[in-house]
Amino acid sequence: MLYNEKRVDFEINGSKGYFSVGKIARKAHVAVLAGLGDTVVLATVSIGDAVSDIDYFPLSVEYVEKYAAAGVMSSSRFVKRERFPTDDAILRARVIDRSLRPLFAADYRNEVQILVEVLSYDPDHDPSLLSINASSLALLISKAPFTTPIAGVRVGFENESENSFVQVFKHLQRTDRDGSPAVTKLNLVIAGDGTNVTNLDADAYEVPESTILDAMKFGMKEMGAWIDVQKKFVDMVKPEKDEYLSFALPEELVSATKETYGERIKKVLDISASEDPQFHKTLVRSSAEAKAIQEDMAKKFEGKYSKVQLKEVYEKVAKYEMRKFIKAEGKRLDGRAFDEIREMGGEVGLLPRVHGTGLFTRGLTQILSTVTLATIQKQMLVETMTGEDTRSFMHFYSQYPFTMGHPERYKYMPGRREIGHGALAEKAVIPVLPTVDEFPYTIIVNSEIMSENGSSSQGSASASTLALMDAGVPIKKHVAGIACGIVFDESDPKDYVIITDIRDLEDFYGFMDFKVAGTRDGVTAVQFDTKAQGLPMEVFEKAMVQSTAARMKILDVLYDAIPEPRKSVSQYAPIVEKVKIPVSKIGELIGPGGKHIRELSESTNSEINVEEDGTVYIFSPNRKNLDDALAALSGMSFEAEVGKVYDGIVEAIMPYGAFVEIARDVSGLVHVSELAEGFVKDVNEHVKEGEHVKVKVIGIDSEGKIKLSMKAVKSEEKAN
Repeated sequence: MLYNEKRVDFEINGSKGYFSVGKIARKAHVAVLAGLGDTVVLATVSIGDAVSDIDYFPLSVEYVEKYAAAGVMSSSRFVKRERFPTDDAILRARVIDRSLRPLFAADYRNEVQILVEVLSYDPDHDPSLLSINASSLALLISKAPFTTPIAGVRVGFENESENSFVQVFKHLQRTDRDGSPAVTKLNLVIAGDGTNVTNLDADAYEVPESTILDAMKFGMKEMGAWIDVQKKFVDMVKPEKDEYLSFALPEELVSATKETYGERIKKVLDISASEDPQFHKTLVRSSAEAKAIQEDMAKKFEGKYSKVQLKEVYEKVAKYEMRKFIKAEGKRLDGRAFDEIREMGGEVGLLPRVHGTGLFTRGLTQILSTVTLATIQKQMLVETMTGEDTRSFMHFYSQYPFTMGHPERYKYMPGRREIGHGALAEKAVIPVLPTVDEFPYTIIVNSEIMSENGSSSQGSASASTLALMDAGVPIKKHVAGIACGIVFDESDPKDYVIITDIRDLEDFYGFMDFKVAGTRDGVTAVQFDTKAQGLPMEVFEKAMVQSTAARMKILDVLYDAIPEPRKSVSQYAPIVEKVKIPVSKIGELIGPGGKHIRELSESTNSEINVEEDGTVYIFSPNRKNLDDALAALSGMSFEAEVGKVYDGIVEAIMPYGAFVEIARDVSGLVHVSELAEGFVKDVNEHVKEGEHVKVKVIGIDSEGKIKLSMKAVKSEEKAN
């Protein structure tokens, strides 16, 4: 038999799908072929040997999209081979990773790679959701110690007014600055085991917090069908799990370290909790006292345990001491209450030549955001297997080694973390942006982290709206974000405390990073990941209350810094205005080979772009150039209306009447019969060249020639 395929077919919410193994990629340790509608993905798992010289689980997740899956080809004339992953592909890989990573055994150190490739793309069935479920199944039937099925679902509104939800298979790509969501005001992706949540990623248009929580509960229920299919497949395959080399720390080492060095490590934590700028996270590991402790440990346990074990037990005891202090003292290492935010500040207008600047500071976390405005023609063209799209708003997040006090070499290419943080703040801000019609600019916000001490991604959302308002971008409201964490003893996860505005130590040594961004009127973005094996809904219900209260306090700081957008853009930003010309005049404006529009652009020192519907965008460096361009286009944008009276200037006198200019380069004829009542012997007796007169449009012929009347105006004036 050529193939030994095992397959389970299923139907969920009217969509037919299947899971299959044994058909293709047979040398992979596990290869699950999964289909939903016409979307097909291949999820493979490869397992390597245990890595003994590290203290973390070496899992890597790759998500690969190729044009061929959608039957399209790159538009590039020079490069047809697909090479680097798109930002969207990286973001989807991160979602898969965060959904599955928490369920691996803590003492497992084998190298594991999950690689998902999209083989066939159906726009009605998002491959990223199928990929979460296929990857979970692949791990379940692999040799890896992964035994709890994880499902990923997307939740949207079925009926927004009734807050009723539906599981959505289609990718709900939020459109860029069109003033409304592409399909729904809510796009919530949730992963978990049906009881506990392992990952959450959502964007929303100012949706109430209670609605977000209800959508999460709905998503948890919808996981059941996916989990049942995975269990059915596992029961059919009956996988055998290998014994693996455990890297669990010996209990006697943990106990001895706590007893001998616990208090000294606690003092290191106290120093590291300082908000003094000279201190940073690495003090927990690399301060003089930290090094002294580790040297003492090396001497005490010499020959008994490896360097990796000693490093890991030091970290484990540091986590234990932090959690013990928080639970025992009822406060945090830096003295804050559980729901207390660090000292905050917001400033604008720091940099004189950029188009807009916002500086947001929360404790030692500090973000400087700048805004750059350009013509709408400079928007970014995004090309993927889903097709071409344009983006006129972009948010980029950058972090440098100095922000952590490190002397590391700077990497110019953004990493996955930078791409993820940038995208999170970007989708948080999109709902408050003006539409392209309202503000026809391409907008780029660059958020540069000046100091990192926890939740810089949420800080970048706040700094962004400060900068946007400073730049004169007519955004509707400020957006702020906050991160909440959770602390509990691993022996009793139900006895927990939720902490607001987590710092680096609380993120690294805690179990949750729950980020919520929004305005005073609702949530615009949510993201969650955990180091625990999932968290129940009650945690999110409590964390949402704390995050909402914190967000309102941050928003007060932002509004104090700048309460509304500036009335005009920076003097260094291009001035933009748009006019509309009849579609029939587009060719006249452009001219042969673009001659006319090019000459007009050069003579007015402006960039002039015309759209297919006759919309003309004018971008000029100053008001005079803009006015010159508007004046040159005024005739083309003008359309005479029959029955309307205009103020005109007599342009030329003929024996048969007078030509009157009613707009720039737009003239009509007042026939002698329409000059005055009775017989007109000489036109010159009634009008002079250059004279201002009132005329009424009485007709426009098939060739566009305008017929005017002075007689009709006089008759109406007499009647009134």
